[in-house]
Amino acid sequence: MIIGNGSIAKILEDRDDIVFFASGVSNSSCIDEKEYKREFNLLKTISIDNHIVYFSNLGIYYKQDRYTQHKQEIEEYIRDNYKSYTIVRIEVCEWVKTPNTILNVFKHQLARGIEPKIQDTTRYVLSLNEFLYWIKMIQPGVKNEMNILGRKLNIAQIVDEIKQGKI
Repeated sequence: MIIGNGSIAKILEDRDDIVFFASGVSNSSCIDEKEYKREFNLLKTISIDNHIVYFSNLGIYYKQDRYTQHKQEIEEYIRDNYKSYTIVRIEVCEWVKTPNTILNVFKHQLARGIEPKIQDTTRYVLSLNEFLYWIKMIQPGVKNEMNILGRKLNIAQIVDEIKQGKI
């Protein structure tokens, strides 16, 4: 079963033995508590007897904001309540069309002739093929956490690859 209809949910292959929970808050700058509560309440409707796959964010390791706090709360709830689960942590997905992702913000700026601000930081950019490879490896009946990194790129490299049409 696939719960959700966003960029991640649309590329998943439905499986009878797994519940893919791809209906969470996807905008890391979200400050609307109703959105966080909606995700939590929806999660609580899924039987703890199911193997749940939850999509979290690598930012939990280095950011302290409402979004990552929420992701940590959901992960803890899953660990404490589900008999089996897979928590999948990702960061920047190349195929996602959501306008607020770093890739799409930069693409929009460049299309308007605006040079993006180059910060001295990195992001992990994940291709669709790599994402699907790891998702196919998920086996129900275990407690598992996966960090799917992708390629580590600094912001200048990301901007260069967008300009070259590589991402």
